[in-house]
Amino acid sequence: MSKDRIVIVDGARTPTGSFGGALAAVPNHELGAHAVKAACARAGVAVEDVDEFVIGCVGQVGGDAFIGRRVSLAAGARPESTAMAVNRLCGSGLQAIATAAQELLVGEAKVAVAGGTENMSRQPFMDFDARNGWKLGHHNLVDGTLSLVTDPWGNYPMGMTAENVAERYGITREMQDEFAVESQRRAQVAIAEGTVKGEIEPITISERKGDRVVDTDEHPRAGVTVERLAKMRPAFKKDGSVTAGNSSGINDAGSAVVVTTAAEAERRGLKPRAELVDFTKAGVDPEIMGYAPKVAIEKLLDRQGMSAADIGWIELNEAFAAQAVAVIRDAGLDPEKVNPLGGAIAWGHPIGATGGILTVRLIEALHRNNLEHGLVSMCIGGGQAVAALFRAL
Repeated sequence: MSKDRIVIVDGARTPTGSFGGALAAVPNHELGAHAVKAACARAGVAVEDVDEFVIGCVGQVGGDAFIGRRVSLAAGARPESTAMAVNRLCGSGLQAIATAAQELLVGEAKVAVAGGTENMSRQPFMDFDARNGWKLGHHNLVDGTLSLVTDPWGNYPMGMTAENVAERYGITREMQDEFAVESQRRAQVAIAEGTVKGEIEPITISERKGDRVVDTDEHPRAGVTVERLAKMRPAFKKDGSVTAGNSSGINDAGSAVVVTTAAEAERRGLKPRAELVDFTKAGVDPEIMGYAPKVAIEKLLDRQGMSAADIGWIELNEAFAAQAVAVIRDAGLDPEKVNPLGGAIAWGHPIGATGGILTVRLIEALHRNNLEHGLVSMCIGGGQAVAALFRAL
């Protein structure tokens, strides 16, 4: 291992809450701080010893404009440390890891924490006209949560881009529903076997009747069948094929990993679990944003002189079954290696936190299954994608 390689020491995530569920009242910075503290504890690094915090977050409204610093200080960082927030929409958590790596490589930090936080349940309703007053008439509030998943060019829900992908690349309703059922099935197997328990740091919620410990993901659904999904109406387009059942959820969670260089890990006696080998991004037309991971994955593999067959485990965010099916098929990925524990259709998609969650899951999976290389990728609203290659250590 060369001394300037970037390594992940360890990581953690909160449970993923459903929309309006157990974590709905927990602010963004508390979700993020909880994950940061857990990641540092698992890595054997004191929060006070971290130089830089890079936190992905999409809904940076109000006080969350300070979200990077709020997370770090809430986690116990020393005031002399620095922090920042990044927003590459659904790719924010993975971008945070890449940005932290860049900080380390140029010598701006020796140890960093990267990840993401998102409470989609707490996004406010907004009024962009109230400040300057109204003269007359009714006025509508803008739903902050829906704004996060609305394409500003087409002015339609992000699900319409999945409809575009389905139409352009020949992805049928049946293909989508079958994919969604398999995602849920895999998740149920993982839950029954306790496979993802090691990723989660339980969080205590204070309620009127007392404290409640949340240690389980809320979004997965048991008993999902193709027949049940076939009865669901299209969610975004009349006579369309994209439904709530074959789409990811709106969710709440936090995630974090401890990042440093191989040399610094050796100096501190740390035992990193993975190396960040490479990271890249790609762009496509916003109308087919969900297809972008195909471009990013191929770009990454080509740069490394690798093929899809060289990758042992792939975490591909399932924003929509339509785009996931198209990407898996057209990038030549082995469906058995993609989301073996299920994906976002089952587990949910707390947008800014997802990149960190998938990285934690991937690293756990590589070690559990004695695999060498793994890949994380996700589409991004606006027509982008990110992809990162990791190697187990």
